[in-house]
Amino acid sequence: MSQTFNRFIDEYQNVHFKDKVLGKGGQGVVFRTKDPDLAIKLVTDESGVPLTDKSSVEKYSLRFKRFRLLPLPERLNISVPVALLQNNAGYVMQLLSDMVPLSYFWLNGKAVEQISSRNIPEWLMPEDENEKKRILENPDNLKPLKELIHYCGTGGLRRRLIVLYKTASLLARLHGNGLVYGDISPNNIFISKDIEHSSVWLIDADNIRFEISEGGSVVYTPRYGAPELVQGKDGGRPASDCHAFAVVAFYLLSLIHPFIGKKVDGTDEGDWADNENDDEDIEEKAYAGHFPWVDDQKDDSNSSEKGLPRSLILTDKLKILFERTFSEGRKSPFLRPTIYHWPEALAQAADITILCPGCNMTYYYDFIHPETGRHSCPYCKTLRPQMLMLESYRWKGPDEVLDAPCWRFVREIIDGSKVTIPKRVFDEFTMVDSDTKEMIISVSEKDVFINRLENCKADLYVAVDTHQKNGFQKVYSQIKINREVQNFHFWMFVAGNSPRLVLCSISEGTK
Repeated sequence: MSQTFNRFIDEYQNVHFKDKVLGKGGQGVVFRTKDPDLAIKLVTDESGVPLTDKSSVEKYSLRFKRFRLLPLPERLNISVPVALLQNNAGYVMQLLSDMVPLSYFWLNGKAVEQISSRNIPEWLMPEDENEKKRILENPDNLKPLKELIHYCGTGGLRRRLIVLYKTASLLARLHGNGLVYGDISPNNIFISKDIEHSSVWLIDADNIRFEISEGGSVVYTPRYGAPELVQGKDGGRPASDCHAFAVVAFYLLSLIHPFIGKKVDGTDEGDWADNENDDEDIEEKAYAGHFPWVDDQKDDSNSSEKGLPRSLILTDKLKILFERTFSEGRKSPFLRPTIYHWPEALAQAADITILCPGCNMTYYYDFIHPETGRHSCPYCKTLRPQMLMLESYRWKGPDEVLDAPCWRFVREIIDGSKVTIPKRVFDEFTMVDSDTKEMIISVSEKDVFINRLENCKADLYVAVDTHQKNGFQKVYSQIKINREVQNFHFWMFVAGNSPRLVLCSISEGTK
């Protein structure tokens, strides 16, 4: 390709040079420029060719200018157009250099090549040598193992839940302002590449608009569009966003698409194909919502045993949200849970995951392995490590009985690790600042250190059961508690807008 096709000029006469492609959405392609903090979105036609004719450039330039007038919430992580392109339907946007599309979580061709048979850990292989040899000799047998290795290497269950929680929070703030995102897909959601960080941004902001019940241009990415959009019955509304988000979430967590079951992947042994599908594209019918989803509780005609076991990746709340979205919500968009239900459910799930020291997978702390009958890792059977648990109760007064915990936060303690506690443990959950870091708790063999961070605005008090006569002590900056026994607990009282009494327990690893 000549240099001319790699060179773009914006409305301010800045010149941008094309770099690697980041992703393709329902109506365009996004790629980085030689400037690491800038990206370009080009609008394309149905065949993926960029639109450069004068009428298209003028049409989309007007559309992008109208976008600037939309009532976007403040401090929203969305890469908005900063400059329109000349001679191309498209625009320049800011994009942090260390971010990658959510599709990074899926095992693609390049990632497959980086995982060789020598990288397969022992805990993923059968003990029988003949069975092990059979798996290693067949590339098809290795794919599920490589998927699990990639799943672990990109942050496992915990990081996926956190990324989804933050994505749902962004969408909820958009919906709260009467706006629809329009084209939710793994290529339009960007995350920090560093596994230790989970910043989330949305791109393709030009698709954001007010609700359209009918008419207008319908935009969605194949495989993720809501049935009413695929069938051409609707123009796009918050319920359509909710379906697309749920597809991304289920696919990301389970490793299978929620509508690609045995009716679609060829594992159904019945004669349904002759009776139901004729010459139509079977996958298109699935995406259009004509088949039940893979975990439908009332219709297992399109069920699937593929992907990760749902008991390992979904809490009860998440199971209900997916069921309502993909069952009754498949045909009736208004019966789908709104986006406001998702952030809290996902954050609650992320906060009860624990890291296995044996294989580095994350799993729910209360999982009991059916083979060991104990709290062991579901993947490698390593016993659960030492952990810190915070159970947060709403405080109604000294004479009131405590209800069940309103929040539970669990983290592993490995090699004296420091645990950062977010605001949602001590206050009502919000989609703006519940991830704010308020405290660091460090655990050693003999002591517990509590460091209050600058973001913690509420008064904080600490008490140890064995020293009841001393009562609660106020924490101004930090405090040290002597850890007299291995299984140890203490209390914190947070006197904020919604007071909390928090039971902090340190449990030894499972013996």
